[in-house]
Amino acid sequence: MTTHTVPDLAAGLPPSLEARALQRDIRFVEFFGLPGIGKTTASSLLANGLRECGPLVGDVRIAWEARTFIDRQIHRIGIIAPRFKDRQFRSLLARIARFVIEGGQSSVVDVIRVVWNLSVLVAYVQTERQGKNTIIIMDQGLLQGFLSILLKSKHRATSEKWLDILFAIGVHDMVFVHLRGEIGVARNRLQKRGDRSSRMQRASPDCDLHLWSAADCACRQIVADLEGGMGTEDHVGVLTAVDVERLASPENVAEKVLEAVLLACLERPRLGDSAGR
Repeated sequence: MTTHTVPDLAAGLPPSLEARALQRDIRFVEFFGLPGIGKTTASSLLANGLRECGPLVGDVRIAWEARTFIDRQIHRIGIIAPRFKDRQFRSLLARIARFVIEGGQSSVVDVIRVVWNLSVLVAYVQTERQGKNTIIIMDQGLLQGFLSILLKSKHRATSEKWLDILFAIGVHDMVFVHLRGEIGVARNRLQKRGDRSSRMQRASPDCDLHLWSAADCACRQIVADLEGGMGTEDHVGVLTAVDVERLASPENVAEKVLEAVLLACLERPRLGDSAGR
């Protein structure tokens, strides 16, 4: 594979584009993948790498950065409450609730939790789209929200499809980064963490292997659905994958992610022009 340095990528900008052209086209960089694969670490390192690019990228921010748990919940309420006045948001909320309820969840608590979390993410994206000149990095974004739903779904037939809901939210200004790794790699990394924030860490030994297999299948299904739908003129988005190998350091993974994101950003004006045509 040909490698590119940041100066190489910056030099690849067509002369007709302004120095800050990338940030106008890409507003969100979102990670998804198996629990423990390194999304949070990669998002932090990617932010640092993008900031070093200077005017090529512009301002960079990590979603929910520097907020305590309580402050984050208050902020969530603050962004979702005004959105109830918006008919489009209410429609998206109803579609999400329908998809979750019809698909089946383990408990009513799970239904409420996943609907709330995904609705907050939708409100957050819609709110941030009103601003300008910022790229927002999300380690737990829309795809991870749908992954949580699919992971505990009973896979019943639903009148709503998760990909249709995602496209209704909009993917035109998003780069989705799939951190792709084997179950064993993600599982070992998760076990080394000192918290128990993931359901995988709290699972009993009997359920552990089943959950990991289900999560891996859900990730693969999301990727397959996205690859089949995001290349159309109506849904021009960017999907890229970075392999997380067993001995790879977080810095090495972040370097690959930075390269993939910058290349995706450089291709973005071309993709947008193609969609316009």
